Amino acid sequence: MNFTKTLAIASASLLLLTGCSAPGKEHIEAPVEPVVNDVPELTITGAAMAANPWYQEMCDQILQFRSSCIVTTRISNNDVKDALAHLPSDHPEIFWLGKRYSAVTVTEGSKVSLGFLDGLEEEDIPEMAAKLEEKANEIVQNAPSGSDYDKILYVHDYITDNTKYDHKGANSDKPGLWHTSYGCLVDGSAVCEGYAEAFTLIMNKLGIESGICTGSNHAWNYVKVDGQYYWLDATWDDMDSYGNGYQAEHTYFLVNSDLLLRSRELNWTQGYFPECTAMDENYFVKNGSYFTSYDRDAVISYIESCSGEPHCEFMFADFESYKEALYDLFDDGKIYKASNIDRDSMKYYRTDNMFSVNINF
Repeated sequence: MNFTKTLAIASASLLLLTGCSAPGKEHIEAPVEPVVNDVPELTITGAAMAANPWYQEMCDQILQFRSSCIVTTRISNNDVKDALAHLPSDHPEIFWLGKRYSAVTVTEGSKVSLGFLDGLEEEDIPEMAAKLEEKANEIVQNAPSGSDYDKILYVHDYITDNTKYDHKGANSDKPGLWHTSYGCLVDGSAVCEGYAEAFTLIMNKLGIESGICTGSNHAWNYVKVDGQYYWLDATWDDMDSYGNGYQAEHTYFLVNSDLLLRSRELNWTQGYFPECTAMDENYFVKNGSYFTSYDRDAVISYIESCSGEPHCEFMFADFESYKEALYDLFDDGKIYKASNIDRDSMKYYRTDNMFSVNINF
């Protein structure tokens, strides 16, 4: 499937608003309380696919850069199609396959023929795979030695700060490296599927459970931290995708399902879909910028604590607190009570579906 950010941005832009440089001079646009999308009756297929011996046989041969595989089971084209849909989560290091495939019955079982991405030469793939492995290992080596949270934060920020969203690739009707971990980590250019594959690839190397889920023409990650599952969307935290030159934000860093499902619907079939209810490891909770009610002094104090940083992010637990904060800080101009706010240079934007604000100094 062709996962791009195009439709995702179109839906999110209804909620994502860029503040003017001098808030308080005109009334802000009223926020609209988001709706949490229901989880459909999902068909979970990952464990069933992994249990097929032929799937493991096929993966082992693909990892040897073969354009055809022999598996000891009779399978159909639809079986191959389903298998290839699972590869991004199971083997995000595989970047070279295109859309072409077929399965025919042979004496030993089935012969699976696979097409490579257009523009890739078979003899070049091992060298490219070595480059991806080298880059992934470099990131792992530079990751902090602390908690899993610290490692995940490092990888999230590395990907968002070093990847440019590939709008041309997103608008293409052909598969390309921009859909892969190679595009993200080696070329530094990818769409959402590339971001998600790169993240899971590094998590695998760090020994942290992670995978990819899809919906609303988009792909993102789940990850397990301290025994609890969380959602993470590095693509939507890459604010430079909007051409503003912003550093990574953390609006979608380790969130629960209630927050995630305000911004997307799910595909009916997923490899795995964990229950994500915790917020203990959420970025805002961990950094003291998650407010369960609007307290002007507390928020102003937090903004002032961000002095020396390029931006300041905070989030509210409920819509009423978020709305009260927006009107007080930006409509009434109380933001200027913060000593580190410059009226002429400060810009802000808000993500209404997540009740979050990001101030750029």
